[in-house]
Amino acid sequence: MTEREICLSYREAKNRDTQLQVLAELNSMSRVRIIGILVKNGEKVSDKVTNQLYKRLDVLDAQISEREREYREIVQALNGGM
Repeated sequence: MTEREICLSYREAKNRDTQLQVLAELNSMSRVRIIGILVKNGEKVSDKVTNQLYKRLDVLDAQISEREREYREIVQALNGGM
């Protein structure tokens, strides 16, 4: 589907939140990529969807912080420190 068709399908959907997953599956894309297309083209996504993405960012941020800490510990150990 073109971006225009994706936006039209989303706009006309009875349940837009569910339509995100349908569009993702139909276009072999991630849900996040579909959201990006919609936002890029001026479509408004629900606060629920936006909040879910922010929560996921928080989880990823925590995981990244933990991995960075582990990385620094390993580097320090390899350099003879601790």
